[in-house]
Formats: sequence, C-alpha cells, structure tokens
Amino acid sequence: MSPASLDHMEQMRIEQSQPFVSQEEIREGEEEEGEGENSIAKIIDLSAVAITTAKERRKSQKVAKEEEAKWMIKEAERKGLIAQSITNAVVIVLVTSCGMPIGYSAVLLPQLQSTNSTLPTDDEWASWIASVHSIATPIGAILAGPMMDNWGRRLTLQLSLIPVIFGWLSMSVWPNHFLLLTGRVLGGFSVGMGLGTSQVLVSEISEPNLRGFFMSTPGAAYALGILLVYALGSRLHWRVVASLGLVLPTVATLALLFLPESPVWLVNQNRANDARRSLLWLRGGHEAKVNQELHMLIGHSKTEKDKEEALRQETRDVTCAPVPRWWHIMTRPQVFKPFFILLTFCLLQILTGSYVAIFYGVTLIASASNTPSQEYNCLQIAVMTALVRFVVSIITSWCLLRHGRRRIGLISGVGTALATSCLVAFLYYKSLPGVTPLPNQRDTGIIAALIMIYVAMNTFGIFSLPCLMIGEVLPSNVRGSVRGVMHSLINLMIFTTTKLYLRWRPSWANRCVHGLHNSVAHHNVLHLPVSAGNQEQAADADRGILCRRKELFLAEPG
Repeated sequence: MSPASLDHMEQMRIEQSQPFVSQEEIREGEEEEGEGENSIAKIIDLSAVAITTAKERRKSQKVAKEEEAKWMIKEAERKGLIAQSITNAVVIVLVTSCGMPIGYSAVLLPQLQSTNSTLPTDDEWASWIASVHSIATPIGAILAGPMMDNWGRRLTLQLSLIPVIFGWLSMSVWPNHFLLLTGRVLGGFSVGMGLGTSQVLVSEISEPNLRGFFMSTPGAAYALGILLVYALGSRLHWRVVASLGLVLPTVATLALLFLPESPVWLVNQNRANDARRSLLWLRGGHEAKVNQELHMLIGHSKTEKDKEEALRQETRDVTCAPVPRWWHIMTRPQVFKPFFILLTFCLLQILTGSYVAIFYGVTLIASASNTPSQEYNCLQIAVMTALVRFVVSIITSWCLLRHGRRRIGLISGVGTALATSCLVAFLYYKSLPGVTPLPNQRDTGIIAALIMIYVAMNTFGIFSLPCLMIGEVLPSNVRGSVRGVMHSLINLMIFTTTKLYLRWRPSWANRCVHGLHNSVAHHNVLHLPVSAGNQEQAADADRGILCRRKELFLAEPG
C-alpha cells in the first residue's frame, strides 16, 4: 500500500478511537465556557465593588471618628466652660458678700444718728464705725498670702468667710457700739483675706481665652454687694440688714466644699495626681489639653522654685534676718520703682473721694444738698449711685479687655475732674449772699446728677485700675509679699480719709473736700504716665513717673 493510504487509514483509526461529540454538546460547551467567563468577570466586578466599599467604609469610619472627636472636644469645652463658670459664680457670690460690709456704714450711720434711733451715736462714734473696717483689712490681706501658699486657695477662702459671718451675727443680735465696731473689724478682716485670694483662684482655674472675662467679674460683684446693701438699707432696719448679710457668706462657704482646689497650688505642693483630677473637672475631661497644661504647670513651678532659690542665695550674703532681707528685696530697682508708682496712684485715687463716696454715701448726699440723711430722696439717690457704680463696673470690665489702661484712666480723670468742678461751683454759688435759692427738688436733683456723674467717671478708671496695676506691674516672684505691704498702706490711707471726713462735714468744709477731690482729679489727668515705648518715656522717667519695666500696665494693646 502506498504511504498516502497508510496515513489515511491511521487518521481514520484515530478519529474512530475518539468519542463522538454532537453539535448540541459543542454548543453546550461553548455556553459553559461563556458562563465561566461571565462568572470570572462577575467575581472581578464583585471584588472591585468590595474593595471600593471597604475603602468607602474605612473613609466613612475615619470621618465618623473625626466627627466624634470634634464632638467630644466641643463637649469637653462645653463642660469645661460650665465648670469654670460654676467656680466663677461661687467667687462672685463670695466677692458680693465682701462688698456688703464696705457699703453697710453708708446705710447704718443715718439710722444710728436719726432722732428716733435706738442706739444714739455721735460723730466720733460714727467716724470709728465707718473707718475701723479699713484697719482690719490689711491684716487679713497680709495673712492671706502665707495661708494661700500653705493651706490652699479654697480653704483660705472658706476661712475668710467665717469672721464676716460672726461679724454680721454680732451686729444683728447684740446692738451696742462695741459690738458694732467688733462686727466691722471682723468684716474688714474677711474682706482683706477674701478679695485677693478670690482673684488668685479665678486666675489659676481659668483658661487663657476666658481669664480676661472672669478676672473682670470680681469688680462688678464688689459693686453689686454695695448696691445690695444700699437697697436693703433704704427699706429695712439696720439690724435686719445685718441678719440678711449672713446669707451670702454662708452660701459661699457651703458651695466651696464642692469645688476643686487650684491645680497651680496642687502642683506647687508636688501633688500632680490631684492637680490632674482638678484639671480634668475644670477642662471637661479633655485629656490632651489636661496633659499639656499639667506639663506646663510642672515646668513653671520648677522655674519659680529655681527663682526663689536664686533669690535666697542672693540675699544670704546680706543676712538671714527677715527685716534686712525684706529691705534688700524692696530696694531692688525692679521692685521699688513700680511699688512707688502704685502707691502714688492709689493715694491719688483715695484723695479723689472714691471710698468716702462708698462709706458715707447717704451722708455725703445729705451734706451736699443740706437735707436730713433719713429723707427718702437721699436714700433713693444713694441707691442710684450704687446702681450706677455697678453698671459702670460691668462697662469697665468690657473696656479693659479692648482698650489700654492709659486711655481709660484719662477718660476717668477728665470726667471726675469735670463733675467735681461743677459740684464745687454749684455749692459755692448756692452759698453766695443774695442768690435766690432754687426749689428744693431741683436743687437736690442737680446735686444728685453731678454726684452720679462723679461716681460713674470715678468708677470707670480711677477706682478700677489700682487692683489691676498690682497684678501687672509688680514682679511675680515677690508679688505676694509686696502686695501685702501695698494693701496695708492703702488701707491705712483709706482709714485716715474716712475717719476725718465727718469733721469736714459743715457746708464750707464740704466745699473744700469736693475741691480737694477736684484738684486731685485734675492732677491725675495732667500727670498720668504715658504708654511704655512712647517718645516721652525718658522725660517722664526723670520725673519718677514711669518705670523701666516693659510690661507696665500703661501700655496700649498691640
């Protein structure tokens, strides 16, 4: 056979050995192959969708976590704001209770010196009752410093309220001159301890963005206490007013039990865990913020301790006796220059009549208008002056956050000088022979308007600035001890002016008193120091007005 035949036969044999595949089977196979390809495509598509879904899920989870974190931060800030506001509210109640003893003499003395008084009081006793409050205030201020450092801010505030509670109790239950003086002394002691300590506590628990606002509230609360006691005294007997004076300090004492201690003091006492717990409550549980702030507090505490140790080493060569060491501190240029600037400004502030208007509010109005101090108009005017003082204190708090101290001081000085100038001129005009007197109501209305303008302008700057100056001008490492000395001298000057006022109450002397207030107000305007960095700095420094320290209170913002 030929080779071609053999190849043909072999091919036929191979074909016969293979199974027969029909056309249907072929079509089914092709369909199965198509379905397989579709399945693979579907699997690929599903995998892509799954990957995309996973990415979107992770992205949405990330966004959700970020939103949750933002919400938690906002919630922590809200809780922190509430916690700090609660603490500040308790301080406001405390400072308001400190303002009430200061204004109490203004409503007490007219009732004691009235014709139907159950406790007749002459001018000598009246001057002591009004002024003795200022004798005890520096004692409390001096003791508050070491008590704050050793026992804490919260406990010091609680202890500061105990004397004023007993003071109000003694004046309301046992009415005699000796116990009135005792109550006034106890009230002054509490005011000295409480005011400075409350400012320290507020500054240490507040966040920087809230500190300015919270630090401005004690001034308004102080004025609110004066307004409250004026309003009560215009309607009620002085013993009832003393009984009601027990309410606020009692409430503040109980409220302080539920507040945390200052984290700054806890860090200084090496109690970092307690400071952390205090910060967690004050910052609403914001862990990151608490950790950062605690780290800063620990570092600042270490720096302050190093400064104290350096100062101790510096003064060790002088002597170990306390008086020479204190004298060495006071004679340092960075201490005595701002100290005497502050002392001079505070003396001028007192001589403008700021505290005379508070301690003798009703008596001053009655003397100026020649009407009995128990007359209803005088009491109404006194309450209105207290209301003006309260409203202007709030306005001042707002202005101090936005304007420089010098600008506010100039406006206050000009306004006070103009008001007292008009008052002196009007009183002098009334005393001239042959002048037709005005109707009593119009006469009293003019005097009341001038006195209220005087109170408003005086409160706006002259009355408010010294408290801020002490905290801003004095070096931080000696601020506590120097502040005690400063408060002692200031209150000694307040005692002197309030003790002598009743001796100057006759009409001719009254004009002289207002004339003195007017002259000092003009002096404040003409000699108010310029801003730090001004071109006239050198000339003013030569006159002993401006300190070289760059952070003087007089610097304008920015």
